Amino acid sequence: MTVNILETLNQLITAGDVFFLVVMGVLVFLMQLGFAMLEGGQVRSKNVNNVMMKNMVDWLVGCVSWLLIGYILCTSINPQDFIAWWSKIFSATPFLENNGLELANWFFGLVFAATAATIVSGGVAERIKFSAYILLSILITAFIYPLFVYLGPWGANIVSWHDYAGSLIVHGLGGFLALGAIAALGPRKGRFKDGIPVPILGHNIPMAVFGAFALAIGWYGFNVGSALTLKDISGLVCATTTLAMAGGGIGALLVSKKDVLFTANGLIAGLVAICAGTDIVSPIGGLIIGLIAGAQVPLVYRLLENFKLDDVCGVVAVHGTAGVIGAILAGILGMPSLGGVGDVNIVNQIIASIVCIVYGTVLGYVLAKIVGLITGGLRVSEEEEEIGLDIAEHKLPAYPEEESM
Repeated sequence: MTVNILETLNQLITAGDVFFLVVMGVLVFLMQLGFAMLEGGQVRSKNVNNVMMKNMVDWLVGCVSWLLIGYILCTSINPQDFIAWWSKIFSATPFLENNGLELANWFFGLVFAATAATIVSGGVAERIKFSAYILLSILITAFIYPLFVYLGPWGANIVSWHDYAGSLIVHGLGGFLALGAIAALGPRKGRFKDGIPVPILGHNIPMAVFGAFALAIGWYGFNVGSALTLKDISGLVCATTTLAMAGGGIGALLVSKKDVLFTANGLIAGLVAICAGTDIVSPIGGLIIGLIAGAQVPLVYRLLENFKLDDVCGVVAVHGTAGVIGAILAGILGMPSLGGVGDVNIVNQIIASIVCIVYGTVLGYVLAKIVGLITGGLRVSEEEEEIGLDIAEHKLPAYPEEESM
């Protein structure tokens, strides 16, 4: 009788964990919608369909590359582990045990990988070839992101740091991959004139703000879901996530002098920054992290402009530098003397940040150049850029009524 009760209890616990991972994973999947809207609002109307298509196909190809390669590469480089996994995925039977918990973990990992790949889309918008971008996305999901996971605390822990929900592992990597690709790609036509930056305004700021809020909703799956099991779920994580979001928006609002788009992006930067230390800092610590991460968004965006780098959606500041700030501040505000839980080495956080910057930027640049060679060019032609990628790549305008007037 006692044995049967324990078995039933264990089954219920496992089923609860599967349900938890699936629901949290679906919330993170909602972030694909958020990215599509945030990026779609920040590009010109002639490129909206292209941005939406990139976000859709990111997910579609990511599902396949994560199934075949990425998921296993996160934890192993042993060929035998890949062979064992490939032999399993052709049958449903191996996954019936434990309510399919292994596949629930696979799904939760997938939504994180897709996020890392999608970040790049916003930085290279309006001038990259669709075929080149999709190949770049596949390589990120299958190899680049999983290898970085393998190096860090979620994998083999070769480079050890604290990163509860991925300030560096997901967002920092995505942001600096974008930086490398942006440098390889070059700016949009007309973005700089005689070395002076010329603003190219997005077509729908309300769409971008809607996307930012959709991302914020999904972020609770990102951070709270990183507990991975119901028994480890944390109200502290929920609170620090919320306060960092508020701090990010406030910081960007103040520094940008009430700019709507910077405020929306600052809100996201606060969420990016808190991922690393969301489980170890105090609520006030979360607010401080958000304020700093949000405040730096307009500053870093303008700094990149000075270097003639055309980051269309500001992803380097929102994800790259915000991720680094979050990782380092987790090591500071995570100290018990500052209200944190402790057990975080600030030196390790700094080393990991440097590794992330170098790994992401170098590989982003090299991969973009290689992909350009494979696909017959990284950029669309000047004529295609002029008419817009919606027509040049997809033969369909986002707003047909306007085209017919």
